[in-house]
Amino acid sequence: MYSNMKIVILILLLFAGDSMVKAQRHYKRISALEGSYGTNIFGKADKAANISFSKYIDRTSYWKAGLNYFENSFEYSVNTDASQSLGKMTAMQSREREETARNWFINGSYNRTIVSNLKSIYWNIGIGCFLGTEYTKHPSEEYQFIVGPEIGTEVEFFILPKLAIIVGIKEMWSPLSIKEWNTVWNAGLKILLYK
Repeated sequence: MYSNMKIVILILLLFAGDSMVKAQRHYKRISALEGSYGTNIFGKADKAANISFSKYIDRTSYWKAGLNYFENSFEYSVNTDASQSLGKMTAMQSREREETARNWFINGSYNRTIVSNLKSIYWNIGIGCFLGTEYTKHPSEEYQFIVGPEIGTEVEFFILPKLAIIVGIKEMWSPLSIKEWNTVWNAGLKILLYK
């Protein structure tokens, strides 16, 4: 019962806060900067971070380009010599090890607002692509080129005329990566750049 009351209070605060926020936030040719941090949803909670620049085409669509960092945990096996030798041949033993791949990449996407109250809440969907490099160290250092499409959705909640809290989720597919599919959630801030 206590948790239900917290949900009702939160909803009431959102509606009360919504009436205090002014005017439309998405304008033609407005720019924005955003920074966010998140984790991988499936598997280990690997870190993800990005800094993006957005340019609004009109009130319902915008382009976004960004710099990203993403960690990808994976397991691999290493063959080691066993302590006992069997006759003339040494027995090989396979051991599983865990390692983290580090991805640095740029991405670009086209985003469109699908639901909005035209004051403070915007729900956007986007489609785009990314390219960059993946660094692994197992047992030797390797750099691998990565490229692929991405699709995602995000919600913007404006708490001030030029400042929004953003929460999003996106799916990335990279056939050249250690893990081909990655679903990442993130949360951050967006600042509109206008006078």
